[in-house]
Amino acid sequence: MEIKQDGPFLIIERERFVARFPAALSDELEQLQDQDIYVTLTVGPTYYVSLMTLDAIDAALRRWAQTGEAAGGRYFYTTDLVITPRPGITAMIEAIDGLVREGEIGNACQIISEPEEHRDATD
Repeated sequence: MEIKQDGPFLIIERERFVARFPAALSDELEQLQDQDIYVTLTVGPTYYVSLMTLDAIDAALRRWAQTGEAAGGRYFYTTDLVITPRPGITAMIEAIDGLVREGEIGNACQIISEPEEHRDATD
């Protein structure tokens, strides 16, 4: 899998989509357990997705039990959440690929609206 650096984002291009996420090539990408990614379909809109492992969710709940957040770790929620069975950018891109291929990305994730200044005057 080819990964390119573009400013603060890493870019992964696939046949059906381009994934952009804040990270550096020097990061241990196959150890990632929690990553936010922008997914732009080749023919379609851009979506936002939060990918996490169950271990990452468990770690957040345990941390919040200590800090008092989320009613002392009694719940966890996030919008646009997709859970992956194992850590790493490979597992995350495989999950996104499955969502796109099966037409489920629109059910799992929200579309990121185009900024007003970039819209065509006829919109």
